[in-house]
Amino acid sequence: MKYLSKFILILATGVLLANCSGTYKVKHDLNKSGAVKETPKWYVKYDRETMFKFQESGTAVSPDMELAVKKAVLLAKAKLLDRVTGEMNNQTTIEKTEVGDNEDLTATSSSKDVIVNKIEDTIAQGYLVTKSEIFMTKHKSYRAYVLIEVKKSDLNI
Repeated sequence: MKYLSKFILILATGVLLANCSGTYKVKHDLNKSGAVKETPKWYVKYDRETMFKFQESGTAVSPDMELAVKKAVLLAKAKLLDRVTGEMNNQTTIEKTEVGDNEDLTATSSSKDVIVNKIEDTIAQGYLVTKSEIFMTKHKSYRAYVLIEVKKSDLNI
């Protein structure tokens, strides 16, 4: 009886360890035409700001899985910092020119609207990837979806 209980304990421990040491499964996100079928629900709907933290999602594609994840994280960080510390500047220029004689003038006009979005240098240390999913595309690339969060106290704002 004593040996049976030890055997069961060792067997249960082995099963638990085997379940923890699996690989991450890459999902397929395309239908017959090669278009993306779905995105993770958390990628679109999440709390962007709570009392103590900011969250942001990002996605990127690359033939290299690690690069897809890194690009998605960088995009999420850029979106988050743009939301927190971004400054928007808009400049509109309208120009009218008249050419010709006094009675026979031809007017030309042009306009230009320039929007400048500047993100101040901000340190986003302590960010954490809280969710991620990786999909295989039709062209054998990887599409990574990530959700990051940063504590408000960790931002240099």
